[in-house]
Amino acid sequence: MTEISIKTSHLTKRFQGKPALVDVSLEIKRGERIALIGNNGSGKTTLLSLLNTLLRPSDGQAWIHGHDVVKNPNELRGLIGVMQHQPMLHTNFSPIEELNLFAKLYKVGDADLRIREVLKQVGLSKKVSARIGEFSRGQKQRLMIAKCLLNKPLVLLLDEPEIGLDANGLDLLDQLILKPDSQRQITVLSATHRTERINDWATGMIRVNDGKLVESVTY
Repeated sequence: MTEISIKTSHLTKRFQGKPALVDVSLEIKRGERIALIGNNGSGKTTLLSLLNTLLRPSDGQAWIHGHDVVKNPNELRGLIGVMQHQPMLHTNFSPIEELNLFAKLYKVGDADLRIREVLKQVGLSKKVSARIGEFSRGQKQRLMIAKCLLNKPLVLLLDEPEIGLDANGLDLLDQLILKPDSQRQITVLSATHRTERINDWATGMIRVNDGKLVESVTY
């Protein structure tokens, strides 16, 4: 039986009584790469934020690899890699300092070696001591890719990861994030407006509109 990587049941989120996500039930199997699409304000970011524990649901439940996102957040966070729509970085830190902080928080083994490894993968080896506040948007996105991969996650939850990346950056994103090693069976759920690129990397698509799941297909 194929393992279910992400599951939600009647997942709902309200802000001051106003629904942002309504009664969403879905299942994503391990190793699937799902594009999450919809207009601005449709509920994509809310869904991702519920799954990555930044938000708590108003109603319903969600699980990642069997871990309840509300009851078992600490266990869950070690399994996921997250890219927010806006880079969540300490602008007065260097990349080494930023990733060291994350490594301690998530108890990454052989942290120094792993940090050097991911910075090399994303092409920032020569920027290890630079101040993040001086980075371009594309360089910040590259650092977010490194941060996303640092703990060798089983599930990647991404919110518009293509923003700010040039052609080389998009190739890097595809190589490291959107088309991961099939042997590791990493699951990807990625919000995107770049619908012309979906067929290049996705194995399925979920569409949300006005906070509701309106379409779910597997290619």
